[in-house]
Amino acid sequence: MKKSTTFGWGVIHPYKNEDGSINWFNIITGGSWANLFLWAFITAIIVGVIFEYTSNINTLIGCFDNIVTLENCKQAFGNSNLIIVP
Repeated sequence: MKKSTTFGWGVIHPYKNEDGSINWFNIITGGSWANLFLWAFITAIIVGVIFEYTSNINTLIGCFDNIVTLENCKQAFGNSNLIIVP
């Protein structure tokens, strides 16, 4: 354990065992399975947000291919009175 001035005592998860061998559990999980699942969850949310954003941008780019798809997109997005002058 180490003394932290901000949060009190903290737990250290060393990357090497006492005999000098690599502690793969601490390297892969960060010391506990809860840490691994937390980081996997956060990473999945970030990847999902990036995927959704790029999907929406590609959909909007596809709306400007021709006038028919533009009209369909305007109706789908609920603004049929929008006037766009190309």
